[in-house]
Amino acid sequence: MPKNIGYNGNSRLRRAYIDIALTQYQVDEFKKCAKDPIYFIKKYIKIVSLDRGIVPFDLYPFQEDMVTKFVNNRFVICKIPRQSGKTITTVAFLLHSILFNEQYNVAILAHKGTAANGILARLKLAYENLPPWLQSGIIEWNKGNIELENGSTISAHATSADGLRSGSYNAILLDAFAFVANNIAEEFFTSTYPVITAGTKTKIIIVSTPRGMNLFYNMWVRAEAGKSDYLPIEVHWSAVPGRDEAWKEQTIRNTSEEQFQQEYNCLHGDTPIEVLDTLTNEIKILSIKELYDLV
Repeated sequence: MPKNIGYNGNSRLRRAYIDIALTQYQVDEFKKCAKDPIYFIKKYIKIVSLDRGIVPFDLYPFQEDMVTKFVNNRFVICKIPRQSGKTITTVAFLLHSILFNEQYNVAILAHKGTAANGILARLKLAYENLPPWLQSGIIEWNKGNIELENGSTISAHATSADGLRSGSYNAILLDAFAFVANNIAEEFFTSTYPVITAGTKTKIIIVSTPRGMNLFYNMWVRAEAGKSDYLPIEVHWSAVPGRDEAWKEQTIRNTSEEQFQQEYNCLHGDTPIEVLDTLTNEIKILSIKELYDLV
C-alpha cells in the first residue's frame, strides 16, 4: 500500500477519496475483473487454508459453476455438504458484487449473529488482501458493516422474524438456512420477500446443508420440481478434491453413518435409512428427521 492512504491506521485498506495513478496493465486488469467474477476470484481473492494459511482461492469446478449461476439467476438455492467451501464461494461472489457495482447493498444473514459476522470477517480478509488499485476506498469498516466509496454496502445480521423490513437490498445471502427455527424462517420470508423483490435484478441466494423437514426442505423440493423460480444447485461430497471412498470410511468411523448421511450426503429429512438399535440389536428404518428428533 502506498504511504498515507491507509484507512484508520490499517495500511492494508485504502481510505476513501484518495486517487491512485494506475498503469495500463492495472486498468486492463480492473476491466477484466469487473467483467469476469471467476477471473477476479481466481487471480485476486485469498482465503484461509487450515493447512497452508492464507492462499489464493483456486476454485473447484463446482465452485465456478456456483458463481456462474449466481451471476445468471436471481433466485438460487444450494444444497451442499459441510466443509466444502460453499460459504466462501458465495462470499467471493458478493465481494465482486459490491466492488464492481455502485450503490449495491448486500445483507448476509445466518441463524446466529456471530455466524453472520464470521462470514463478513472472511470477506474482510479477502478485501484486505486485494491490491490497493482494485479496492474502493473505505468509508465504514466495523464488525457488522462495510461501506465503500462507490456507495456499496454489506452488512451482517442474525435471521429474525422482522427480517430486513426497513432496508433496501440488491442481494441477500441466507447461510445455513436449514438451521433457522422454522417459525422464524417463515416469518422472515413473509417480511423480507417483498423488500428483495422490489427490483427486477435483485437476488436471493440460499446456501445450506439440509436439516430435517422445514422451510429449507420445502423450498428445495419445490425448486427441484420446477414449482418455483429458485435454481437448485446440488453438490455431491466427492466433488471436493481428496474426498474419496477412503475419506468416507474414515469419516464414518470417526462420527457415524447417520451423521455422514445428513452432513455430507445431504439426504432429505424424509429419506429412510437403516439404523441399528444398540439396545435391542434390531435394524430399524427411520427418516433423517426422526433421527434428529431422537437426539
